[in-house]
Amino acid sequence: MRAPSATLVLDAAILISAAGGRSAGAITEALRNAVLVTTDRVIEEARRRIELGLKRPDLLTIIDALAEEITIVPVTTLEPLLAVASRNGSTKDAHVLALAWDVDADIWTTDRDFAGTGVATWSTPNLLEALENAERIRS
Repeated sequence: MRAPSATLVLDAAILISAAGGRSAGAITEALRNAVLVTTDRVIEEARRRIELGLKRPDLLTIIDALAEEITIVPVTTLEPLLAVASRNGSTKDAHVLALAWDVDADIWTTDRDFAGTGVATWSTPNLLEALENAERIRS
């Protein structure tokens, strides 16, 4: 298993999972090993899904705290790269893919929308395993 890139792009599902407590430790571990970036649209989507979908507005403060630890890139700066769809034809997450291309990063996601795009993706369990292996090699 190769090591993750030094920069990781987060999608909304990862932030929502962390806000719910399921991957908060993974965020902390990733921050020790990589620069975490996302788009302003991902932050908005995570906030909307927590507030309206999960009906857990109490978790919004956690999203806000996570956002303080992550570099947030405005989608408007990625406009030239946004026309690209994933292999399944979806353009819904084109901003996440565009950011990964722009900063030469892997994507931390639960989605399979990025298959065939040339960008490596990491699930939380695989990312944690790869970070642990990389740490062992450095030690």
